[in-house]
Amino acid sequence: MTTADRSGTEPVPARLASSLLLVRPAAEGIEVFALRRAGSMAFSAHATAFPGGRVDPADDLPVHLWKGVDLDDWARRLGTDAAPEGAASHMAELSPRDAAGRLLAAALRETYEETGVLLALDTRTGTAVDPKLVRSLPEDTRERLESHDLAFGDLLTEHGLVPDAAALVPWSRWITPVGGPRRYDTVFFVVRLPEGQEPERMSSEAASHGWASPEALLTEFRSGTVNLMTPSWWQLRQLSAATQDSTDWADIVALGHAHEPIAPVMLHPKADRESRLQEFLHAEEYLADLASFRAAARVEESPDNVL
Repeated sequence: MTTADRSGTEPVPARLASSLLLVRPAAEGIEVFALRRAGSMAFSAHATAFPGGRVDPADDLPVHLWKGVDLDDWARRLGTDAAPEGAASHMAELSPRDAAGRLLAAALRETYEETGVLLALDTRTGTAVDPKLVRSLPEDTRERLESHDLAFGDLLTEHGLVPDAAALVPWSRWITPVGGPRRYDTVFFVVRLPEGQEPERMSSEAASHGWASPEALLTEFRSGTVNLMTPSWWQLRQLSAATQDSTDWADIVALGHAHEPIAPVMLHPKADRESRLQEFLHAEEYLADLASFRAAARVEESPDNVL
């Protein structure tokens, strides 16, 4: 059931989406792969964010590709049966396990479409896809996926692959506020860069891209040289805290498990300060960082940032 917004009209439903923080070890700590979205983008233009996008119909993968994957457990971990009151999310139209499967598939597909990194397993060996196979795929494979000329499930099946769901660590879920013309119910994951693969040839959605430590991106936000919307800031803040004392991948995985099932966050436009502090952890820190960004801004702020 949807709830009318303050204008008295039915809110635009929030479309399901997945985003992924691709991380790798660095000389000191870890680095995360981030991209600055082109100014022409209809949503979150100019923002520095992570690979990802909305769930497509083709993300409803054939059953055989999920062999050995417990989608009911993933539904529990992702909390796909819960949403804030009035969220008006398309999540409510799917069974929890179907929603989980589509979110997982979208995270893997979007990462490949945008970066060329393919998170998949060889069905014969059960090990990660051979990087040589990934590099040997036709040059137009990613474009065909993006244009819906090729289904992600067909690509995997053709090459004897299945989704590497186990590579994904659930991190958080954020729902775009009611009232905007475009709304998303987005689950964020963290994944370690597969050995032998490297992001390359970004899609047209990215104006620039590269590796940086979470701490560096947060510092650049405060200094006005990087624009971070609230969810992106939060992911980086949590990743920085998770790796402050240890950069062992097992510790990142453990932190992800500690917050299961992940609780959705939905911000409200023009909320007062006290209400904002109740919406998400570390809101006080974000508001301070946002004030610093706005005072020193040397890049344009995304018009979709509601705070």
